[in-house]
Amino acid sequence: MRSTDPKPTVLLVEDDALVGLDLGEALVRAGYRTAGPVSTLADALVHLRRRPPDLAIVDVRLRDGLSSELARELHRRQVPFVVHSAWRRDTSLCPELQAAPWLAKPTLPSEVVATLSRLDRDAGR
Repeated sequence: MRSTDPKPTVLLVEDDALVGLDLGEALVRAGYRTAGPVSTLADALVHLRRRPPDLAIVDVRLRDGLSSELARELHRRQVPFVVHSAWRRDTSLCPELQAAPWLAKPTLPSEVVATLSRLDRDAGR
């Protein structure tokens, strides 16, 4: 679901508070609005259901488990997302996580934002 606001909203799902704050600041500087950072699957799903974002950045391991359910829900709602994780891409993870662009931590916030911006352009925004 796309909003009419020219600034896309990014759901930022990150279990590390410092990484989340750093990415959030980089997103704002790049012209995005942020929802989060949130550090749990439960909070991410609440955000997603209340106000679907335009894009998302998702860490694989969250404080209350893996983000597989979130990835499936983002995919179902056609919300493009980037995986930003210290975990390596693993074939045992859900297919929706596998299909997303994957950035291994540590990654500069500017690189995460650049990847998200490419994803946003590819989505036709």
